[in-house]
Amino acid sequence: MERALELMRRYGFIGEVIQHPHASGKTTEGASLALGVPASQVLKCLLFKSPRGELVGAIVTGDRKVDVKKLRRIFKTGKLRMATPEEVEEATGFKAGGVPPFALKELCPVAVDVEVMEREHVYGAAGSEYAGVKFRPHELLKLGYVVADIAKRPEALKQGEAAGF
Repeated sequence: MERALELMRRYGFIGEVIQHPHASGKTTEGASLALGVPASQVLKCLLFKSPRGELVGAIVTGDRKVDVKKLRRIFKTGKLRMATPEEVEEATGFKAGGVPPFALKELCPVAVDVEVMEREHVYGAAGSEYAGVKFRPHELLKLGYVVADIAKRPEALKQGEAAGF
């Protein structure tokens, strides 16, 4: 957690660190329970890797999944796969489930889903699965991250269904 606090200071990232030592926040569900907030306010900070070793970051709310095709189009990469827990730790210095959203700043390009920016405040990991950081989403803009539609969305009604056909 000390490294996360140092990164916050370095980047001028303003947030409130909340420790929850008795409940793991390694998963969205665990973080939601530990922090007492809905999954839509918990962030997933994910790392993807191309076959050539290029890294790409994605930040979405806990109730969404990343649409990898959208991510590929934004960053004009080839195939992407989710980085393994070992690759995440090697690249970021943090274990999967504890990667702070600001830890990817100097590592790779990062896209933040548009829905994240619609929240008043959100919760990300703070370097450990037992600590979170509450912050306003606009703090992510300080890091130079791209805001884009990168989440899978529920399928919209077909036009015929909407018209009553």
